[in-house]
Amino acid sequence: MFKYQSPFHPDVKLIPKQSLVDKNGKRVLSFQAAWFSEFPWLHYSSEVQGVLCYYCAKAEACKLSNLARKRERAFSVEGFSNWKKGIEKFSDHQKSQSHRFAMQQLVQSSKPVDQQLSTQTLTSQQQGRNCLRVLFTSLQHLARQGLAVRGHDAKSGNFMQLLKLRASDVPGLQEWMERKVNMTHSDIQNEILEMYSHSVVRNIVKQIQETDSFAVIVDGTQDISRKEQMSICIRYVDKDLCPHEEFLGLYEPPDTTGEIIARCILDALLRFQLPLSALRGQTYDGASNMSGKYKGCQALILEKQPLALYVHCGAHCTNLVSQSVCEAIVPVRDAMQSLQELGSLFSQSLKCRASFAQIADSDYGVHKAQQIRPMCPTRWLVRVSAIQALVRQYELVLDCLEEMSLPAAGSNVAARASGLRVQLCKGSTLLALKMALKVFGLLEMLNRSLQARYQTVSGMLAAVDETLCGLRNLHTDEKFNQLLSDTSEIISELDLEEMQVPRQRKPPSRYTRDSDGHVANSTTVCDYYRPLYFLLVDTAVKQLEERFHDNSNLLKYMTLENVLIQECENVAAAVSVYEEINGADLQIQLELFRRKRSVKTVSDAVSIMKAMPPELRGEYCEVEKLVRLLLVSPASSTEAERSFSALRRLKTWLRSTMKQPRLNALAVLHIHQDVLDSVDVDALIEEFVFKNETRRSMFGQ
Repeated sequence: MFKYQSPFHPDVKLIPKQSLVDKNGKRVLSFQAAWFSEFPWLHYSSEVQGVLCYYCAKAEACKLSNLARKRERAFSVEGFSNWKKGIEKFSDHQKSQSHRFAMQQLVQSSKPVDQQLSTQTLTSQQQGRNCLRVLFTSLQHLARQGLAVRGHDAKSGNFMQLLKLRASDVPGLQEWMERKVNMTHSDIQNEILEMYSHSVVRNIVKQIQETDSFAVIVDGTQDISRKEQMSICIRYVDKDLCPHEEFLGLYEPPDTTGEIIARCILDALLRFQLPLSALRGQTYDGASNMSGKYKGCQALILEKQPLALYVHCGAHCTNLVSQSVCEAIVPVRDAMQSLQELGSLFSQSLKCRASFAQIADSDYGVHKAQQIRPMCPTRWLVRVSAIQALVRQYELVLDCLEEMSLPAAGSNVAARASGLRVQLCKGSTLLALKMALKVFGLLEMLNRSLQARYQTVSGMLAAVDETLCGLRNLHTDEKFNQLLSDTSEIISELDLEEMQVPRQRKPPSRYTRDSDGHVANSTTVCDYYRPLYFLLVDTAVKQLEERFHDNSNLLKYMTLENVLIQECENVAAAVSVYEEINGADLQIQLELFRRKRSVKTVSDAVSIMKAMPPELRGEYCEVEKLVRLLLVSPASSTEAERSFSALRRLKTWLRSTMKQPRLNALAVLHIHQDVLDSVDVDALIEEFVFKNETRRSMFGQ
């Protein structure tokens, strides 16, 4: 340890002189006494027979100069005795970074050396914490926005480039990142992302655990790398009787059997610390592995929890209804297939799109025509706009197809355009499209309402009843005659091929004779298409009734709902299976609740409960439990479908090698952006630091 408490300035006669031989002969140079005054940090050491920098030598002895750059050993260890260049070297050293660093550590602090060492360590740890916070917040930003963390290589990725950009505003970040300990490695990134994800999930699960019951929503899809991804969402009702559906993660099941999926769901509930005894509902699509009566996922979970009422996703049901309606009528089926081929032609041919836009601008004065797009093969209702685009621009489409059918367009495109034009020039095709539009328009309105997060099973059934009423109103001769008349006017205006009765196979006479014994046969267009129109409407009505009104699980729900909105003689028996509800108290509270209040739907009960003061609401605690039980059952699995949209944004063909833990963490953070913004970053940093001893020594406690 350096033994001097201040610089040693002896008599200059004791300092050895320098003998120098130059062109003028031998010269003797001496140390000047004025240098001690001009450079008070000079310190003479007899051990090295030269002068040192007192502060640099002391910092070297105390091992405080390890972090200094370009240390001058002549002034810290070896000694300086070249008096010829004394003033020049003394001035340069006084301006050097190593000298200023030593002065900062020793002169500006009056603490003992051991405390100075501790102060330096704390300073280094604080700088490391500041830089670590930059790493955390940078990853948080990229995950929130759904941006790629890595690029073609580690240095060209968004994460490293963002750190490089922030280094200009954060002092010491660039030097800290260049140390041997690499805190930007992919393993560290994954660890930080998972910590953020776990914090977000914990915040959501904490809110779910505060409620008495919940329901599970599950759906599956394949990502860009053909791996099965299962989305798990939880529905719960908060203290204000508002239903919430929250996405909690993506999982990669080893198989898609009902047993495997059921195991995954039960394992997820165990990890989330959500008791199976509080599970009151489950909603999936209609696939056999999910809805199977014996080995389906819902059946296996019902064995574990009989109160978990299964509801087939309403949006999927409506899609299946539309598919059945389309396949039931041959003219409608053919017209929809022609529309699909037309959309494929427009999407695949740039010439076709350019010609369509040019004709619309030059001949019709439409600067921005509505694009013709193909229909989605698995979603029959999201492409009703495609039918509307074709019907509204029928003449424009025909002119475009006529131009594209010329040889100059190419043999493949010309042949397809010519065939489609022949089909669309038939008046029967236009009539089939308008018939389909009448029915599909109502079904699309129903489907859109069922995709809302706040939708309940009772609300779903009410929306279905409204749609059924609208469909039954279409089942009149007046509606069909008006549709046929409007179509005939368009056919005449566009000079399309007149509608004709197709050649019909003569059926056996025993099936076609009327009461007078005459043979019945369609001889006019009206007689031929009227039964098809009615069959189209009747098929939609029948399918909706079978899927929503004749469903045994929905009947159980309606029985429970009738306890709330209708007078029931034996309320205790109706709710006896639910341990959380006291049937005897519920019957008393319901009689008092309905005496002064009109309750026709679950929504009415919710509005009444919300308007009550807390003291009055507490008197109807059993009624509130019943309302919560009715609200918690999901009506559709659209929340899981929304997570698949985020999945397509996150795992693209450029990011197809992303592993499951990283993908799951990014999906949770990207979907729950509001919850991510409220995460305590300092608490996560503390958790990260205390995971091992190396980090504790690097960042402190």
